[in-house]
Amino acid sequence: MLSERLLLLTLTCSILVWCVNCDDLVEVRSAEEEKELIDALQEVLKKLRNKQIPSTEKRLGWVHSCEVGEQCAIRKGARFGKVCTCPEGTACSFSALQCF
Repeated sequence: MLSERLLLLTLTCSILVWCVNCDDLVEVRSAEEEKELIDALQEVLKKLRNKQIPSTEKRLGWVHSCEVGEQCAIRKGARFGKVCTCPEGTACSFSALQCF
């Protein structure tokens, strides 16, 4: 009975030691990969800083106003996407995709 417990304890300890050693190897690899990912992320952030959206366009659902005769929609397959809103008294013609 005592020898079975001792065998089980030895086996458990050896598995734990093996897992700790494997974690050290994984951490070394992940540190190198992490540095590469951080560099890539910094490049993306630099590009995004140059393309900041003006604060008036940050509002959800806000579409800027366009002039009469200007393109107001884009056709994508069977769907239409709004580019801008037409002024009062005019409407967006989906056949010409312009404000009339």
